Amino acid sequence: MEFNKIYNMDCVEGMKSLEDNSIDLTVTSPPYDNLRKYNGFEWDFESVAKELHRITKEGGVVVWVIGDSTVKGSETGTSFKQALYFKEVGFRLHDTMIYAKNNPIPMNHNRYEQVFEFVFVLSKGKPNSFNPIRIPIENIGVTHCGGFRNKNKSEMTEQKRHNKKTLNTEKIKGNIWFYNVGSNQTTKDKLLLNTLQYFQRN
Repeated sequence: MEFNKIYNMDCVEGMKSLEDNSIDLTVTSPPYDNLRKYNGFEWDFESVAKELHRITKEGGVVVWVIGDSTVKGSETGTSFKQALYFKEVGFRLHDTMIYAKNNPIPMNHNRYEQVFEFVFVLSKGKPNSFNPIRIPIENIGVTHCGGFRNKNKSEMTEQKRHNKKTLNTEKIKGNIWFYNVGSNQTTKDKLLLNTLQYFQRN
């Protein structure tokens, strides 16, 4: 395969043309549940998982965005089944993140609205690198630590002054990420929006 070229083909067949341990990172949001079939084509998850493990380098990562539909009143559990299968073929479940939607499509159910999908971060061994997004800490400044009670007030003040500690100004972002989704937010594609609405109704 050539670099910087898009191939429109079956992903399993495409991965078979790649060498073992050759890919650093894969990011994908595959079809699942009743969206798996397109004009007779059925997506083979297990073959995809095995090929992904074969082509991923030691220390490489696969980011897998997945959710569950509700069928006959019950969530399918597809996300959990796939995460466990990835572990069976040799991946580590390095991190589980939540892709939360600020503006999900409202529906009338006898359950709470489904407003998120899972993002499974799968690694082949220990990840080679980790460069986290950092965010500002709201309450920052200087705090006093240590010190002791003393009858002499001036001595106690001097003790505390020497034990001042500067707090961190940033922290690593948490694993729940919020995004706007849907029409006029991430897409203007009405066909895609109608598909999502159908998917959530069933």
